[in-house]
Amino acid sequence: MNVSVQSKTLEITEALRLFCEKQAGKVARFSQKISSINIYVENIAKKKNDPAAASVQYAVNVPGQVLVVKRRAADLYEAVVDATNGIMRQVRKEKEKRIDKKRGER
Repeated sequence: MNVSVQSKTLEITEALRLFCEKQAGKVARFSQKISSINIYVENIAKKKNDPAAASVQYAVNVPGQVLVVKRRAADLYEAVVDATNGIMRQVRKEKEKRIDKKRGER
C-alpha cells in the first residue's frame, strides 16, 4: 500500500507527513485490498480565525472504485483526523457490502 501526502501551497513538514501516514495506517487495518491512499492537504489563508481554514481530502483506491472524503476544520491536524474517521467509515461500509454480497451468493 502506497501513502502519498501532497499539497499545492503548503510545505509538508516531516511531522505532518508522519502524522498523516499514521492516520492512513488506521484506514489500512479495515481492508487488505487497498492499493493506495492519497492525502491532499491545503491551508486556505482567508482569515486568521477562519473556522474552516484547513482542508484535507482523502482518496483511497480499492478494487473497482476510488473512495473520496473531504473535510475542513480550523486546525490542519484536526482536519486530518476528521477525514480519517470519515474514510474509515466508507472503507468499512464497502468491505461489509462485499462480505454480504459473497454471503448472498452461497
